[in-house]
Amino acid sequence: MGEIVFGCIVPHPPLLVPDIGRGQEEVISATTRGMERLTDALGQKHVDAVLIISPHGGYHVDAMGILSAPFSTGDLSKWGVREPQQRFDNALNLAGLIRERAGEADIPVKSIGESGYELDHGVMVPLHFLIREIKGLPLIPLTFAWLPLQVHFAFGKAIRQAVEQSKKRVAIVASGDLSHRLIPGAPAGYDAMGEVFDKKLVEALSHMDVQAVMGLDDELIERAGECGLRSVVILLGALDGLKVKPEILSYEGPFGVGYLVASFDVV
Repeated sequence: MGEIVFGCIVPHPPLLVPDIGRGQEEVISATTRGMERLTDALGQKHVDAVLIISPHGGYHVDAMGILSAPFSTGDLSKWGVREPQQRFDNALNLAGLIRERAGEADIPVKSIGESGYELDHGVMVPLHFLIREIKGLPLIPLTFAWLPLQVHFAFGKAIRQAVEQSKKRVAIVASGDLSHRLIPGAPAGYDAMGEVFDKKLVEALSHMDVQAVMGLDDELIERAGECGLRSVVILLGALDGLKVKPEILSYEGPFGVGYLVASFDVV
């Protein structure tokens, strides 16, 4: 029987990659250290496949997205990084099981690629670090929808059921930044509620308080200008019922966007 053995939350600012940041990454060195620690922790779990949820991939408004193509490719060339394109095989059997279990729960799921798929920066930036431990492993890209948080949580539960039906040890990576409105001049403008949102979410995750995350006020979420909450909720659904040790590895937001690195070790 398969099992989810590890989960994590990762940020995806392109400037975290030195060839893009060109020195700016030094301002968020805590995030770099957090990603390095996270990569080490992931390496100790000896996983067979990785699921990664990105807010910036090919999504459907009314359905969760999953890759049905046999492979995906990606690089950071549009950000000026001159490195060979990376290719990842898909875990087609597991992807099929996820669609089946989601369908049984009346959760809409659509393909984000039938013949191939170009990975976005929400995937490729975290992989700049994680690739050290997952190179050569199957990768299943996922995207979320503009449906209620409860549907995303249920999708996570369907993912766990599918993994358990497989024979794989799986890690789930929830890519997403927190508030984009932390300081004057932030990318999405400033809103004092951005800091409030980030503090509430980080505190809840540090104690694995799922109810607090699911109960976040809709207006607060809107004013925060986040992009990662739905990724996080899918991860929490997948971990529901498992014994999990959460750890906040880093949080900072000097550029006005909240960058959280957190691990969820299944023990």
